[in-house]
Amino acid sequence: MLTKIRLRAVQHASNVCGDIEGFDFNDYDADDIAAVRKFWLQYGVVRFKKAGITDAQQVQFSRHFGEFVIHPKQLQEGGHPTHPEILVISNAMKDGKPSGAMGNSEATWHTDTWFYERPPAGAILRAVAVPPSGGDTYFLSTYIAYDTLPAPLKNAVDGRQIFFQNVYDKTGKLRFGKSTPKSQDFREWSGIVHPLVRTHGETGRKALYLGGTTEGAWIVGMSRDESDALLAELWDHTTNTKHIFVQQWDEGDIMMWDNRCTMHRRDSFDPASIRIMHRTTTSGERPV
Repeated sequence: MLTKIRLRAVQHASNVCGDIEGFDFNDYDADDIAAVRKFWLQYGVVRFKKAGITDAQQVQFSRHFGEFVIHPKQLQEGGHPTHPEILVISNAMKDGKPSGAMGNSEATWHTDTWFYERPPAGAILRAVAVPPSGGDTYFLSTYIAYDTLPAPLKNAVDGRQIFFQNVYDKTGKLRFGKSTPKSQDFREWSGIVHPLVRTHGETGRKALYLGGTTEGAWIVGMSRDESDALLAELWDHTTNTKHIFVQQWDEGDIMMWDNRCTMHRRDSFDPASIRIMHRTTTSGERPV
């Protein structure tokens, strides 16, 4: 009788990511899923190197981590032809049209769909095709960002809430289903209010919650100038850190991150090269 290989995670020096070893996508059980979940909550980001799984396997694996969230882009150019749970991120063209969403965008630090009432808890991203160079993905921990705040900044964010407009995306395009606002003041637009410091629903740890841009973000109760200045300071503190993990993609790699306590960004790449990623996303709780 074969002895089952025990799962383990090898931590990277960045303190942000762990490589999961010993997981078999063709043969796993509830104990294996529980172990993956434990590592995911522990590190915030985990990686499966060159897993080489199919779309169907990705969907089935993702199902163990919560209900699926459908990204707005999945209702447009990012829809998968046979698996509606998958967001296709691609710069490839088909019949003169993009065959996926966000082909060479999403290049700045952000948390996924921060403008939702209940932002997703997790994302699972698989490399289908990668360029020869470029397109690396960077991850940081917003736990570490909060824990390392100087005392004056910790006091400044304590109990504060942040408003995010949800009318325009980061490229300035109207989001799906939105119309041009009448007011010039984004604080009067449609949006969502979240805590500036959120408490993770499973670990109980505190993390900064900055969303995806300073534009269209406002710390409730402050003047615009005060809010802009504090947000600039918080973004600088969060992103200028040595605790960053850089994922240099190989085909078949899978990155799985906890959207409640991490941020990520991507390097640009030669648009003549093809980069195709398949992402599944799982639901999360309302930030508190």
